Amino acid sequence: MRISCIIPTCNRNDFLVEAINSVLDQSMPPDEILVINNGSDGVNLPDNILQKINVYDLVPFAGVSQARNFGASIAKSDYLAFLDDDDLWCNYYLEKASTAIKNGAECVVSRLDKMENRKITNYKNIDNKLNIDNLLVLNPGVNGSNIVISKKLFYKIGGFDVKLLTGEDKALLIEIIKLGENIKTLSDNQAILRVHSKGRLSGAKTISEGIFQFTRKYRDLMSKKIYIFNLLKMYKYRIDSGEKSLILKYLFLKIIYLMLSVF
Repeated sequence: MRISCIIPTCNRNDFLVEAINSVLDQSMPPDEILVINNGSDGVNLPDNILQKINVYDLVPFAGVSQARNFGASIAKSDYLAFLDDDDLWCNYYLEKASTAIKNGAECVVSRLDKMENRKITNYKNIDNKLNIDNLLVLNPGVNGSNIVISKKLFYKIGGFDVKLLTGEDKALLIEIIKLGENIKTLSDNQAILRVHSKGRLSGAKTISEGIFQFTRKYRDLMSKKIYIFNLLKMYKYRIDSGEKSLILKYLFLKIIYLMLSVF
């Protein structure tokens, strides 16, 4: 079985070095490491790392979904493992995912822990929480760094939706579930989400727009309560970004949501 590691990066070179090293330290290394740069700066890496990876430059700020999809399109392996440039894998990550694939999984989602100030703590475990309703409401524990998927299935669902500014990882799993494909969750495997403030790519305005696009795409799958819950999230981020005129509308929707929760 061959696995390609795809790392989208955008102006976070110092974090990128650590992300790549976590791949190079794998107990079962990938067949190739593809770094897809969609930042305005070039990728500057030590020679000993450059010899072991392939770097491709996209149009600056093309977006993480575009970068991941491009990486998938040139990957030589049958399976794709995505890792964001500011995240890490434990050293047995690919080995555990590989075992699940050999046992029949077309997509593997591992536990997601977080690292803040170099301290790693438990964060989200998607095990027993993977269903469409949970994905429509909140993120039960999925991001680009804890997904391994067959290239065949990735193409079948059309890859990451480039129209979604946020929530593209949740959308990927929703499309797989809709097809009835086999997703294996691994509570004993660890991807590590780095918590930091440097070069964050999603501010309140971007997140609110992402929620709007996600809600519009999956409105038909949402109950009235779930739909209003997503509207509340969207309005909250818009208010946080400065649109104070939405406070009354937010409060009105909050009352409706509470009434639906009671009845």
